[in-house]
Amino acid sequence: MAGPAAYILDLDGVVYHGKSVIPGAAETIERLRAAGSRVVFLTNNATRTREDIAGKLEGMGIRCSAGDVISSAYSTSLHIRQQYGPSTIFPIGEQGLVTELERAGHTIAWQDVDCVVVGLDRQFTYDKLAAGLANLRKGARFIATNTDAMLPNEDDFLPGAGSMVAALAAASGMVPEVVGKPNRPIMDVLLREYGLEAGDCIMVGDRLETDILGGKNVGMHTVLVLTGASSVEDVETSGIRPDTILDSIADIE
Repeated sequence: MAGPAAYILDLDGVVYHGKSVIPGAAETIERLRAAGSRVVFLTNNATRTREDIAGKLEGMGIRCSAGDVISSAYSTSLHIRQQYGPSTIFPIGEQGLVTELERAGHTIAWQDVDCVVVGLDRQFTYDKLAAGLANLRKGARFIATNTDAMLPNEDDFLPGAGSMVAALAAASGMVPEVVGKPNRPIMDVLLREYGLEAGDCIMVGDRLETDILGGKNVGMHTVLVLTGASSVEDVETSGIRPDTILDSIADIE
């Protein structure tokens, strides 16, 4: 019996924690590839380019190229181009987001823009918030790479992109169009990019509200691993039901 066409893997909490590889992750990924399945890394991270993310994985001993990565920055750049054409964009975000937007043929500007795109920005300022508001009030579209409220690090959590998105939403009274998991745009970009059918894919994640819900929204088989954010208890309280629950990525057969 043929295996799935692709395993779609979240990163932090599934493949690694911060700078440490989860035991058995590298071996499992190679085993899945050897069995004939494609492995795609799907992340809401919008601060790095696909090459940067692939480089981090390579440095951890996990074989990866930029073509194996779908990030929310990359997906946002393609989604805007596909839906609205090449656009002038004011980004609230870091260099990885800017690079992906420019590669997709968009122009970066501070005013008179078509879209305001918000991702995680660790140099977020009042001036950026004010510029974003001014552009929205002039008719720009409000697009968020993702709305993850918190970002895991080695010790605890830091504010995520959702914090910046919420600030601009509060100021403008507008609801953003959100690209990243669990929303359809990032999943549609992934399926188009590799010519995949959702029913032939297995989504593996550690967060019910992003990874598992994102997979379920498009009809993927979903696997929750317990090495990250969500627990078995969370499954009971959230109402989001993964198809399979495993202790770790190493337990995928």
